[in-house]
Amino acid sequence: MDIYKDFDLAILGSGPGGYVAAIRASKLGLKTAVIEKEHPGGVCLNSGCVPTKTLYHMVNLIEEIKKAKNFGVDIPLPKINYEKIIAKKNQIIDINRKSLHNHFNKNGIEFIKGQGEITAAKKIAVKTPEGKNIEINAKNIIIATGSSAAYVKPFNLSEDGVMDNVEILSMKEIPESLLIIGGGVIGSEFANIFSSLGTKVTIVEMLPGILSTEYIEVSKVIHKVFKKKGIDIFTDTIVEKVKKSAGGFICTTGNGDEIIADKVLISVGRKPNSTGIGLEKVGIEVDRQGYIKVDRYLKTNVDGIYAIGDVIGGLQLAHVASKEGKIAVENITGKRKEMNYNIIPWAVFTSPEIGTVGLNPEQAKEKGYDICTGTFPFYANSRAYIAGETEGFVNIVTDKNTGEILGTQIVGPGASELIHEVAASMSAELPVDDLAEMVHSHPTLAESVMEAAEDCYGLATHKV
Repeated sequence: MDIYKDFDLAILGSGPGGYVAAIRASKLGLKTAVIEKEHPGGVCLNSGCVPTKTLYHMVNLIEEIKKAKNFGVDIPLPKINYEKIIAKKNQIIDINRKSLHNHFNKNGIEFIKGQGEITAAKKIAVKTPEGKNIEINAKNIIIATGSSAAYVKPFNLSEDGVMDNVEILSMKEIPESLLIIGGGVIGSEFANIFSSLGTKVTIVEMLPGILSTEYIEVSKVIHKVFKKKGIDIFTDTIVEKVKKSAGGFICTTGNGDEIIADKVLISVGRKPNSTGIGLEKVGIEVDRQGYIKVDRYLKTNVDGIYAIGDVIGGLQLAHVASKEGKIAVENITGKRKEMNYNIIPWAVFTSPEIGTVGLNPEQAKEKGYDICTGTFPFYANSRAYIAGETEGFVNIVTDKNTGEILGTQIVGPGASELIHEVAASMSAELPVDDLAEMVHSHPTLAESVMEAAEDCYGLATHKV
């Protein structure tokens, strides 16, 4: 080895789990290194949350301009300069990468670029892009290597025009038509973006509905909105044959339907980045799918080695990885903290947005709760009506006997923000009547949360 380095903690991966863990470790006095083979920030910053939400923001601007005439503002239809859109997206990514390096420097964290592999319980070998070999001795290791896109037959991701979430963000121009395989979160968000950019979008989903992880009534709203936008949706369907044509693809479904598209996006889920990092050399246990097994303290079966984020499965969300990173570090420093997955808010950035926390009605019933639900539609909310964004609702699920809030599903304007009011109430263990009795400013979208809480008792003022 060319170089030897000693640390209290070495972290494999610098995504939202790895970099947050590093900063927390440094603040708690641990000498920390982050090993990253590509750019800091992981999928979230470089090819996930940040770039897709940048595009989402831009297409929302386009949609607002289109609606302006309804408010007496006559504006010509916008001319889309996709080259500038992509340049802006890349600028935002670059700024955030530099910000992360700044955080590392200010917190005394050593950023080591290269391919890392665990060679022993407290050792990592790193091969840098320049060909240097670095041996790291670390009292503790956190694995935060994330996940990557899975693929599905008969498509081949190596074929030009067949893309995953990374490649679709690198397109130079807007395709005339796009076939999306998989109607989950990633597929639905890209469907929303590119249909607003003028692309003819088709979704093929093997399950009975799109966004199958969401409450079925929420999924129905998005399905209806997508159909209004001209998005074709094939459910209970798979593509069995694909043939390359001049500049595109001819795809045949199991039902015999033929779909012609310029580009194909594969969005059928994620697979853990758990190979090639030395797990077998130290005997770290993984499940059948390759996800690393951890205990309730995020520790693997090998002393001193922890794992967090997408590579351990479960809720593959950036903010979950970040929280897991903090908890793993605090356990390394001697605390005994467990991750609570019961109150995890998440959002889907379609138009309208989705915000979810806790249990939906079906899940609550399956767990044996006697439930009461309160629902309030956005068409009855003044602020939503003013903005012309009346699609959707707030649905709050409670324990009928105690008033405990078990979960909430929101689909509509501002759902990604509104959901945190309920999540905070759940974290504080406030009963639903406290949420109902809290005075909310008028006119605001948040009043819909209050009225949904009131509706648990049949007292919503504006519900018809």
